[in-house]
Amino acid sequence: MPNQEMIMKMVPRLLTAAAVVTLCSAVGPQALAEAGWQQVDASAPFIDRTGKARFPSCSGAPEPPFFLTPSPTAFSFFYRMGNSDKLVIAFDGGGACWDPLTCLGSVVAGDPVYDPVIDETPAGLDATGGLADRDNPDNPVADYFQVFIPYCTGDLHTGSRDTQYALPGLGVRTIHHRGYDNVVAVLEWLIDYYTNVVGHPPRDVFVAGASAGGYGAFFAYPAIDELLPWWTRKRAFSDSANGIINQDFYDRALTPEGVWGIWENMPPQLANAFASGPDALPIALNQSLAWSYPRTRFGQYTRAFDAVQIFYLNIAKNLNSPELWTDPTQLVVTALEWSVKARASMAISAFTTFNYRFYLGEGFEHTAIADNSVYTEDSAQGVRLIDWLDDMINRRFVFRSDWRNVTCFQDCIP
Repeated sequence: MPNQEMIMKMVPRLLTAAAVVTLCSAVGPQALAEAGWQQVDASAPFIDRTGKARFPSCSGAPEPPFFLTPSPTAFSFFYRMGNSDKLVIAFDGGGACWDPLTCLGSVVAGDPVYDPVIDETPAGLDATGGLADRDNPDNPVADYFQVFIPYCTGDLHTGSRDTQYALPGLGVRTIHHRGYDNVVAVLEWLIDYYTNVVGHPPRDVFVAGASAGGYGAFFAYPAIDELLPWWTRKRAFSDSANGIINQDFYDRALTPEGVWGIWENMPPQLANAFASGPDALPIALNQSLAWSYPRTRFGQYTRAFDAVQIFYLNIAKNLNSPELWTDPTQLVVTALEWSVKARASMAISAFTTFNYRFYLGEGFEHTAIADNSVYTEDSAQGVRLIDWLDDMINRRFVFRSDWRNVTCFQDCIP
């Protein structure tokens, strides 16, 4: 592995603040606000502000059709100009992998259970709905400066490790679980932007993620909060990322010896939560964040029978039997287990904190903030999810507001 001096000589900084200054001076404020998404190459290894070597990368999973070479590993992220006093940091989703069958076997079978490369484009993001839709008058973050962190590492945005997996017939391949290195690359760019272009920190910050991105948003929150002054109004939201796991997944991925290297990035505020084991982790994580950051509001959304989250728990329970991953009987059993545990973890988290709220919607669909269902969802006690989010983000006092614990239970199947 290159030493610090070698890395510093490899490639210059991701995108110099001077380039953004040039952009801002060349284009008027109105045009900037209306401009579409811009893509930033962030592939260069670098030393972060703590002195740690970072290697931004995508997974490098075997590339079809012959799987003889790794897929492209270049990492990039996206931003869209807006009111720089208000910032959205959005974490993308896209599955997970943690053993040879999930990281390699699913790819070779033509149905990967994670996104091994970045498939977003500026044009594709411009056409995205949900909270990225600037034309919807109900969007509470429409005018925010927005940063989108893609996901291509199979590690829920938490990893800093290159892990070798062996699969019969394919040999030994390396998967780059560098999700957290990618996150740090984006945060370093944001530090430069707010220091050298804006000149002051943002007044409002909304950290959000869907699916795998929901885990990334909560895991990275301590690092984000550390960069902001106390007076910045901070909100963090996790969409369809409830963390219901089993012992085998925990042992393989989330321990200090785990394949992702998550403990190399472990925030001290979350260490006890992650050491608490698979059953206690979802509640302990919510509690640790809420108790450590009492000025921040934390929100969590899921549908009561989220088919994608159920699918991944079923994989974890039947890891060495891929034929059971989509078995209807197994999925029904797992669905009941997942739903009970997810509802319990949110209820207990809310009961034991004062700055965490949940929204439990009806149905089987996965995620809401990246599509227009965020504007139509109202299955929890008649509260619209977009109004719940608006009050979470913008309302000063939440007494008798829509940002409260709401649930579809006991009528959660459409």
